[in-house]
Parts: sequence; C-alpha cells; structure tokens
Amino acid sequence: MSKKSKRRKLTRHHNINRHNGGTDAVENIIMLKNRKHEYWHILFGDKTFAQAGRLLLRADKMKRKEGKNWKKTFETNYG
Repeated sequence: MSKKSKRRKLTRHHNINRHNGGTDAVENIIMLKNRKHEYWHILFGDKTFAQAGRLLLRADKMKRKEGKNWKKTFETNYG
C-alpha cells in the first residue's frame, strides 16, 4: 500500500474505547483518516473527546496564569 493511499484510509475511532466499556454503537464511533487517528492517540491516548477538551482548556488556563513557567507546571500536574 502506498503512503498516499494509507493516509486516505478511514479508520473507526471509538469516543469511549472498548477497554473502558465503549461499544461499536454508531453514536460512539467517528470515522477518521488513518493519520489523524494516529495523531489523536499520540496526543491524547485513550481520552474521550470531552476529556481531551478539558485537558486543552486546563493547559490554556495554566499558560495564561503561569506565563513562562506554564509548561513545567503542566507537566508536573498532568504529565
């Protein structure tokens, strides 16, 4: 399979993964291009969309509050 066709392939992403009790129900699955699916798991692991959103909001809030030290504080608390 060429790199180009591999990028275009769609894969099923479970919002609540099966390991945590998620099902194959339509409302729990979103189709993502393979590369985007890989990136999701690199960035957020097995977090749900809501959990990832809360994590990003906390990081943004911490960045605004901590200024230059935000990355160290974030890694200490959530890394």
